[in-house]
Amino acid sequence: MMTGNILLSVYFTLLQTRYDQLSNNNSQLQSSYETLSVNHSQLQDEVKNLKDRTEVTLLQTRYDQLSNNNSQLQDEVKQLKNRTEEKCCLDGWTRFGCSCYFKSEEKKTWSGSRADCKKRGADLVIINNKKEKEFVTELSKDGESWIGLRYEWRQSGSKWEWEWVDGSPLTETFWAAGLTHYDGYWYAATCCDQQGKWTQRYYSDNKNWICEKKMI
Repeated sequence: MMTGNILLSVYFTLLQTRYDQLSNNNSQLQSSYETLSVNHSQLQDEVKNLKDRTEVTLLQTRYDQLSNNNSQLQDEVKQLKNRTEEKCCLDGWTRFGCSCYFKSEEKKTWSGSRADCKKRGADLVIINNKKEKEFVTELSKDGESWIGLRYEWRQSGSKWEWEWVDGSPLTETFWAAGLTHYDGYWYAATCCDQQGKWTQRYYSDNKNWICEKKMI
């Protein structure tokens, strides 16, 4: 009987020792797990911070590139403006925008007027917009002057059409009210009447004229 009790006591002691070992191992595992969790969280934070810093760096680099490009573009615009402003028109010519304009004091036919402009390295003025039209009107305030607009027979369209001397079509018009024209007659335009409007005249009429020469 005593022997059985001794065996039970030894067996209980072994079980208690095994339990204590397992309990200690569990505590160590729990501690390791908590340490790994903390490390994992720190690693995630480091990765996030690194990603944020990388994105900021990329954005800063892109911003610097755009700023540099904008600065270069501003320099080019300034240089172009300076070169344009440095160019002057010849004596007797008036500058407007990127062109020089010459107003004649004598009178010729439309063809004779254009020939004179050609000799000056220019052509009869082409009016592209309202601002230029107002400028040309001011040049012609003392009477009508030939401009580079003519009424021509277009073989391709088998009809008469208004066309500028550079071959471009007439898109914006400033005609005086009540004007008429007839197929078969050669007309050209003058600027301007007392209301600042274009008028239609025969090629053979003698008028002052306005030449235009591009600066660039």
